[in-house]
Amino acid sequence: MTVLEFIRKNSLLALIVIAALLIGFIMMDYSGKQNPMSKDFYIQVDGTGYSYPETYALGENGAAYVQSLYSNTTRKMIERFDTDKNGELNETENAAMAAWLSQNPQVDTAMRTMDAIYRSWGYGMAGDAEINFAVNRAVLKAEAKNLGLAPSKEQIDAYIQAMPAFTNADGSFDQELYHRLTGFHNGVASNPTEKAFRDVVADMMVWECINALVTDNMQYNTKAQGELIDALHQTVAGKTAWLAKDAVPAPAEPTEEELKAYWETHKDRYKSDERRIISLYTLRPGEDTTLDALMSTADIIMQDLSQANGKGIDPMLEGAAANPENAPFTYLLEDGKTHRTLPICTLATIPAELQTLVDHNGESTELGKVLFNEVDSAPTVAEFETATAAGDPEKHTSIRQVRGFFPTKEGTLILARVEAIETPTVLPYEQARDKALADLKAERNDTALADAAKKLYDEMTATLDGGDINAVFEKARAAGAEVSVFGPVSLAGLDSQLPKGSTPQSLMSTPSGKLAELVVLPEGAAITAVVSRSIMVSPEYTYTKVGMYMPEFNSKLRTDLMTDWQNSAYSRFNVLLSDKIKGVSQQ
Repeated sequence: MTVLEFIRKNSLLALIVIAALLIGFIMMDYSGKQNPMSKDFYIQVDGTGYSYPETYALGENGAAYVQSLYSNTTRKMIERFDTDKNGELNETENAAMAAWLSQNPQVDTAMRTMDAIYRSWGYGMAGDAEINFAVNRAVLKAEAKNLGLAPSKEQIDAYIQAMPAFTNADGSFDQELYHRLTGFHNGVASNPTEKAFRDVVADMMVWECINALVTDNMQYNTKAQGELIDALHQTVAGKTAWLAKDAVPAPAEPTEEELKAYWETHKDRYKSDERRIISLYTLRPGEDTTLDALMSTADIIMQDLSQANGKGIDPMLEGAAANPENAPFTYLLEDGKTHRTLPICTLATIPAELQTLVDHNGESTELGKVLFNEVDSAPTVAEFETATAAGDPEKHTSIRQVRGFFPTKEGTLILARVEAIETPTVLPYEQARDKALADLKAERNDTALADAAKKLYDEMTATLDGGDINAVFEKARAAGAEVSVFGPVSLAGLDSQLPKGSTPQSLMSTPSGKLAELVVLPEGAAITAVVSRSIMVSPEYTYTKVGMYMPEFNSKLRTDLMTDWQNSAYSRFNVLLSDKIKGVSQQ
C-alpha cells in the first residue's frame, strides 16, 4: 500500500493530520506532559522519558532494520541486472536497471525513501547516529499520538508486502527474509523480535505520511532537468582560430617623455625591496639530552622572554644553561658570542643561515620566509643602529620581533629576532626606468593584441551573418591566425579536450553556426565557432538521466524540507538529552 492510498483510505484522518500539523507549526507548543518516567531519562520527548535500554532498543532496532531493508533491496536489484555475475553493475547493467526503474517507479521511490529515512533518522542533536535514531523515532511516536496516526495490522502487512526488499524477481514474497528479520526459529516466530521489526515499519509509514503532507511530493521542473542533462551530455564540433600575440604587429617604442609619464602614474609599483636585520640564537642539546627535553627548557625561556617584552635574551640563556633543573644545552658560538647578527638583507638575498629549513607549524620551511612574512613590527634601521652605537641595542625591542624556537634537521633549536626593518621606498626614475619600460611595452602589446582580436572578431561576426562559416575563418587565416577544426568533443569530458580558450560553459551557450565569445589570453586570442552539436547517447547518459539526476534532486529537495520539520519537532516536543550523552550538537 502506498502512502497516498493509506491517506485516501483514511481521508478523515488525513484532514486531522493536515490541520494538526498546521496548528503545530503555528503554535510551536513548548509545554510538555509529565509522567512518572520524566524525572529519570536518557532521552525525553514531549515529557516522556526513555531509559538507556529503551533508547538503545529504539536506536539499534531502527538503524539495523532500515539498513537491512535497504541493503536487501540493493542486493536484489544487483542480482536482477548483474548479467556477468561479478557482484557489481557496470555502465550497461546500470543503464538496464535505470530503464527498468523508469517502468517501475514505485521501486525506485521505495529505494530512495529508505535511503532518505536512514540518513534523516541518523540526523539530530546527538553525535551518535543510533541515539538520533532513537530520538527521531520517539518524535514520530509523539507526532503519531498527537495526530491520531496508528497504522493497523492489515496496513502494516500490506506495506511490508509491497516493499522491494521482500519482492523476489518473480514477484513472490520473500518469506525467508521476513523470517530472518523477525527471529523465526524452528517454525516459530519470536514475538519480541517480530514486534520490534513491525514497530520500525509502522514508524516508517508515519514518516512517509508526514513527508507526503509536508513536502506535497514537491519536485524540480522535469523538463528543465532533462534539458540540463542533455546539455551536459552533448558533443560539439567546430572551428577555431588562434591569433598568437607575436602575429600582431608590435606597437612603436615609447618615447622618453611617454615613459616618464608612465612612471609618474605608476611609481608606487617601483619600490626598493624591504630589508631586515636579523639575529639568530642557536641551542644545542648537551650529552644524553633529547631535543624534546630541550624543547621543555625552551618553553620556559620563551615565557620569561615574553614577560621581559623580548629583551635580555643573552642573560636568560646564560641563566637557563646554568640551572641544573633544565635539560643541559650549549648556546655559545665559536667566537664566544651568544648570537650572530646577520648583515641587512632582502628576502631575495637572504644569507645561508636564513635558508636553513626549520619545522614550522608541522611543515619544513625556510627560516627567512618565516621571519620576513610573520614579523611586521620592528624598529627602523636608523633607530637600531643609533641605539647600538649608544650601547643599548635593545632600546626599541619588543616581543613582537621574536620568533622561535624552531627545530632543525641538525637537531638544534633556533630563536630569531628581527632587529630592524627598512621599509620599501619609491625608486627614482633612473633606477626604475628599465622595469617601467618593460611594463609599458607589455601593456601596449596586450592592448595591441586585444584591439586586433576585437577587430577580427567583429569582421568575422559580420561575415558570419551571410552564412558561410568557412569564408569567415578564411578571414582569420588571412589575418595571421592559425585555423583548425575540432570535435566532436564531449562537454562532459575534460577541458583539455576542448580547443584553447574554450570552456564547456562557453560552447554550451553558443548556438550552432555562431561564434562563441572572444577570449583574449596573455599569449594570444581564441575565436571559436560551433558548427554542429548532438546528444551523445550512451549507457552512462541513460543511467544519469533516468536513474540519477532527476530522482536524486527531488529526493534531496524533500529531505531538506523534512530536516526543517525535524528541527521544528525537536522544539515543539521539547526534546531533551541526558548529560551522559556526549557530542550534543547545537541546533
